[in-house]
Amino acid sequence: MESTLIKNMLILHFKGEVNSSNIVALEEEVNAAIEGKEFTYLILNFADVTYISSVGLRLILKLKQKYDKVAVAETSLEVYDVFRMTGFTNIMDISKKLAVISVDGCQVIGDGFFSTVYRLNKDTIVKVFKDTSDLGTIQQELNLAKQAFVLGIPTAISYDVVRVGDRLGVRFEMLDSVSLRDLFRDNPKRYDELVGKYAALLKKINTTESMSNDLRDARGMWFEKADACKPYLTEAEYEKLHKMLDDIEVRGTFVHGDCHVKNIMSQGDELFLIDMETLCKGHPIYELGKIHSTYIAFSEDDPGNGARFLGLDDDFIVKMFHDTLDVYFGGKCDEDTWNKISIISYTHMVWWAFNYASDDKKEKMIHGNAERLKKLIARYDDLEIAA
Repeated sequence: MESTLIKNMLILHFKGEVNSSNIVALEEEVNAAIEGKEFTYLILNFADVTYISSVGLRLILKLKQKYDKVAVAETSLEVYDVFRMTGFTNIMDISKKLAVISVDGCQVIGDGFFSTVYRLNKDTIVKVFKDTSDLGTIQQELNLAKQAFVLGIPTAISYDVVRVGDRLGVRFEMLDSVSLRDLFRDNPKRYDELVGKYAALLKKINTTESMSNDLRDARGMWFEKADACKPYLTEAEYEKLHKMLDDIEVRGTFVHGDCHVKNIMSQGDELFLIDMETLCKGHPIYELGKIHSTYIAFSEDDPGNGARFLGLDDDFIVKMFHDTLDVYFGGKCDEDTWNKISIISYTHMVWWAFNYASDDKKEKMIHGNAERLKKLIARYDDLEIAA
């Protein structure tokens, strides 16, 4: 049996038949794969299972009773019917084997660092993950998106998880929609209206209380990012940064985590989100700092990055972000608020550059962002903003 531990998910890959002739050995393998692992979700991947008998069902029931958050993924139609007829689909998540689709010849309507979005037809798009091949991670994102939707956060309605070649994707309903990026680009006379809608969407996200205990906390994520900055700061600077982060008010409100104009679509008069893999909870400063990274910080060491990634002029991007923040804060985003948001942004950027930047850009990005961070740390003692 193969097992994979990704973040808080342990995935066990079952193969062949699960019956009385192999159940003892199989249970021993399952227990050995679980022993010593820390996880929240247990995913049983049944993509290669051809048959399951009653003894196999009892094993899964024992796992469900012991670990609670257990799901069976990628079953064949025949195996799924066994789960359905025995009532297992009423007590736990059981999903069928994924549909296989092709995006050959499809229009690319969005391309980010982790995924590409294709339009399959007038009513449907598919978001294809570039590196993620783990069904559990994607299913967790969909579950979080559904929770946000129920609480009033406008998100695209997902159909199912699909296979696209050797990658995974998610199909969404997308009726006659365009990205907020395209609206800004093609409708200059609607600029003020679109800025207002963008700020209102951010405000809606950042003031909606999450009801999920499974949602990641941005606070802990930024402590990890601060640790990545430690080699580039003095001990006093690191301790000051850590204290400022520690003093940020703890909140349970949503943080989208990547709310730029390519991840927002418009359908009629409504804006909604199409990418929820970065969804977490925390103070709004984490949201605004992450957007600052996309719009401002990346281009400071790599001029033109914003234009290449977003398809908008760099000067326009800076103005649009400033104007959106002015509306977000109810009048004016003052210099101190901007700088405190920038501290969150540059902390993220050092971590990002260390982990993801190409070799030819890594050192420049790390040191550039670290220097800007050091200058701002010297100016402030807290990260309080009126949000």
